[in-house]
Amino acid sequence: MSVEWIDLEGANNVRDLGGLRAGERLTRSGVLLRSDALHELTPGDVRHLVEERGLAHVVDLRSAHERIERGRGPLGDTPVRYTEVEVIGPDDLARRAQARAAAFAAGLPAEQVLGDGYVELLELGGEAFTEALRRILDPGGAPALVHCAIGKDRTGVLVALLLDVAGVDRDEIVADYARTGERMAPVIARWVDADAGGTINEQVAAFSAMAAPATMAQLLDTLDERWGGAAGFFAAHGVSDADLGRWRAMLLI
Repeated sequence: MSVEWIDLEGANNVRDLGGLRAGERLTRSGVLLRSDALHELTPGDVRHLVEERGLAHVVDLRSAHERIERGRGPLGDTPVRYTEVEVIGPDDLARRAQARAAAFAAGLPAEQVLGDGYVELLELGGEAFTEALRRILDPGGAPALVHCAIGKDRTGVLVALLLDVAGVDRDEIVADYARTGERMAPVIARWVDADAGGTINEQVAAFSAMAAPATMAQLLDTLDERWGGAAGFFAAHGVSDADLGRWRAMLLI
């Protein structure tokens, strides 16, 4: 597995998803990027993404409340296209945060708690994930960068769907998800520092930010069991075989 981390000043969990194995093929660099929130990017970060990498499209998976609170940041002042889709609303976000805090207090394993949460994201976010794929397939929809708040949960589920439907090997999808853990320490620090009300417990934040392979493996198992994989998931939400074929042609070398 070859992952290119993109080192920026204003975001930490940023990488290009080129170079992943898909049978005898590889994913193409410069098509699909993933990230944590982008509102703190510097002018230099923006120049790198837009001028050097040719970024054309940002898919923002945050809730409407999060987008109002944090905004797009300086990237929003460029010609880069934005697709804003709400995977889960603020009430569900708050409920899930409370559930994670309770699970942490009860000593439950994070990988299981987060895995169950990802299954819920599939159930709640089907339309949002499908719209994201359709917008990426639009003319000028790539290179696309997908992000949420910390670039792990909502982003992780959408990226897993996009990689799985393209035929990327399961172990590559799991390993890419787990690589997120390498960049979570500064993301957690930003998360806690931004909590003006002091309501975020650092230990709970670290619990929520875990990126264990077993969590992604559970998600992929559920995809297979319920929908026969990501292709079945997208088909169940109205995506045509032709569009799925277009995505594979776009992503794979």
